[in-house]
Amino acid sequence: MLKSLIRRILPRSYVTDRHGAVSRRIVSWCAFCATLAITMAPCLAREVSRRIRADDYHIGLARLAWYVRRRFPRMDMSLDPLYLFCSGMSLAELEAMRDFLLRYGGRIKAEVLLGELCFLSASAALQAFGTPDYALHMGRLSADADRLLDHALRHALPAADASPAGPPQRDPGAVSSRAGFSPLGAEAALRDALELLEGAGFRPFILSGTLLGAVREGRMLAHDYDIDLGLFAEEADLAQLERLLCHSPPFRCLRAESQTLILGSPEGAIRCDIPVLYKLRHAGGIVIDIFLHYRERDCIWHGTTLYRWVNSPFTLAPRDLAGVRPLAPATAEQNLTENYGDWRKPKLSFDCALDTPNLVLHAGPMALAVSVRRLAMLHSRPQDAARLLEQMAEAGFVQPDPLRGWRISETIFDDPGDAADEEAPVGPVRAGGTRDGT
Repeated sequence: MLKSLIRRILPRSYVTDRHGAVSRRIVSWCAFCATLAITMAPCLAREVSRRIRADDYHIGLARLAWYVRRRFPRMDMSLDPLYLFCSGMSLAELEAMRDFLLRYGGRIKAEVLLGELCFLSASAALQAFGTPDYALHMGRLSADADRLLDHALRHALPAADASPAGPPQRDPGAVSSRAGFSPLGAEAALRDALELLEGAGFRPFILSGTLLGAVREGRMLAHDYDIDLGLFAEEADLAQLERLLCHSPPFRCLRAESQTLILGSPEGAIRCDIPVLYKLRHAGGIVIDIFLHYRERDCIWHGTTLYRWVNSPFTLAPRDLAGVRPLAPATAEQNLTENYGDWRKPKLSFDCALDTPNLVLHAGPMALAVSVRRLAMLHSRPQDAARLLEQMAEAGFVQPDPLRGWRISETIFDDPGDAADEEAPVGPVRAGGTRDGT
């Protein structure tokens, strides 16, 4: 009942809306006091308050909610078990958050605690890149990931010769839809998004759940989360795109995400930051994800900070949806099969972290953290767990161990040769530094 009351007081549309100066001052002060009382860490309270004063309620309040559910586990209202709760934080803030988590970590499941420590250490490694502390934080990430891997091998994963598991036990975070999504609202948001992007000379196309609704049902899916659009990065002026998305009512750009690759040993590592996603909110409350697509050799990939999905090469063709004719992959059925497997049968609780056949690994600290966390979540799916372990071995994340079976590799990103050949550079690259793709 308490969870329902909080969601009514702070609906998703309020959290992602724009707020006046008075509201920001009041809410930021309340959030500061609440965060300080929960964490006893002034720097964490200041960070939450600063987010809200900047009108980033969706980040600040999400951070506060994370502190609440880690201090009081029964208050967990998370919709996403793999939510990146520590994005955009400084090294000092990440260290304070780690101390807070360790202080109250005995109240949550071991695999959740170990997984969140992995996310914290991966974030710290990215923040420390190019400094003398980078090797230290990479060592901490390896140690945290190894503890979670050991836990998954000993506790979460069934024996290799175990009988097939029954239906997957879904995490409470896997829900059928998010409050606030409606097909009619989504149709209006789609039309406005297409008008905005096409009017500026871009070629957006529908994909994922939006494409699935168009092909299978001829309309928006009633149980969807958001609208999914794609753009080919090589065709888009990304600076122009970002300006457009940040200054075009009725939309608000909630955040932009990049995927970070690390190639090479800590002493001579190369970092590549590739822009992958823009998340918008329509005035009607509908969220729109715009994924940048990259062509590489014999595939096309898109992703988020945490994930990367690959598809066979495709061209674009118009398709009817919501009274308009947006572009879509011309080989739509093949594209959907690669994304969903058996897409013809409705599946109301689809988890993009566990259920997408075309999810692959990339060379980066976040990819390591999320792959080990996913492995621990696949406790009722031994075949999927075995496949993920194979991917982790091929990526160099894990190596055989005579006692445990597997352990985290001592040289996770030390062989950049093959990985570098696979990446399509989108910006300047330098050793010991960064590449900014925008």
